[in-house]
Amino acid sequence: MAKPRVTPVKSLMMLVIWSMACLVMVRSLCAQSSPEKGAVAIVPPVLRLAPLSQASDSPVVTALAIDPQGAFAAAAGDDHAIRLFSLNDIASGFPKSSLLGGHRDWVQAIEFSWDGKLLATCAKDGRLQVWKRLPGADKLPSSDNTDSSLGAWQQLWRIEVPHALLCLKFVGKESLLVGGFDASIYRLDLASLQWTVDHRSESADVRSLVVNESKTMVAFAGRDGVVRIKPLTGRGQMANEAGFAIAAHNHRVRAMCFSQDDSMLYSVGEDRRLVGIELKSQSVQYQNDLGAGRLMAIERLPDDRYAVSGSDNTIRIVKPQTVALEPEPERLVGIKLIGHDGTIAVLRASRDHLFSGSFDTTIRSWDIASVLAGADAQGRFIHPVSAQYEDSSARERIR
Repeated sequence: MAKPRVTPVKSLMMLVIWSMACLVMVRSLCAQSSPEKGAVAIVPPVLRLAPLSQASDSPVVTALAIDPQGAFAAAAGDDHAIRLFSLNDIASGFPKSSLLGGHRDWVQAIEFSWDGKLLATCAKDGRLQVWKRLPGADKLPSSDNTDSSLGAWQQLWRIEVPHALLCLKFVGKESLLVGGFDASIYRLDLASLQWTVDHRSESADVRSLVVNESKTMVAFAGRDGVVRIKPLTGRGQMANEAGFAIAAHNHRVRAMCFSQDDSMLYSVGEDRRLVGIELKSQSVQYQNDLGAGRLMAIERLPDDRYAVSGSDNTIRIVKPQTVALEPEPERLVGIKLIGHDGTIAVLRASRDHLFSGSFDTTIRSWDIASVLAGADAQGRFIHPVSAQYEDSSARERIR
């Protein structure tokens, strides 16, 4: 049978129809995501950090923080720069932003203080930087030349140690705890700005450091797979009490988080396992080999759910159960969030949304309610802008 002949006129008509369909799809996505006053904007659902002036490629995203009010975000990666931007201004063509420098190597962690007035960053260059938000910081600079502007953020404090710094955590308004490629866990007193070694770990590699909701316990872990938990004083210092340690993983621990009620501590690592430690009994009460790649990040979500991600480019939302409960297979697998095209190194939740940063150089936002309600029969939820279309749809850049 002869193939139908496609004339130039027909080809042109098909191209016009296809272009109009794409335009309608993009407008529909933007209309559905239009921000309301006081809400976290998610337009567009995929962001990239624009390259610095001397670079041609966007950086991978390995550090991400959302301020407590859900209004600002800070992101960084392998180009050593920290970009601050407003989530409520994200729908504009080129969202206004502030660019913070000072690092000479890969930025590993970013954290806002409890009130959003301080921002701390650490990197493989061994530097810890603390920035202070000045009055009027909600009015970011309007100039397109943001590379030389710090906006309304001012450097408050900086120090450099002779090894990489990999993790940090504010303890209320009293302290900032910092760990890295060394046995030292440092403490910065936020009132006096005094810097001390607060504790020496049995492991010379501290990759994750977290504090519970009541600010009474700190957990830290790293290369040896042992999770160590110690009590905190009212000043955010590690108490003299011994605490306890559990060999929870077979390889390096990458990330941890406490449950909302402080009864459990969950950890993920390079052995591909999610482990739950009950703090009262000081024992492992939950463990699950997710059968995925190396797990790099975990974030607590509402209703005792947790988002977990790693080197298989997938986010899994899991609702853990202790070994004393009858397992439910669908909850053990969880919901798979698909859309990234590289290792997902960082997860951050804010209100009703989950934000993920990846080696594919994108930040993706996920509406949690839509994810839970919209998974298919195999438990998969495909991101509204899938990876193969990101070049044409991920046009908003934070720069």
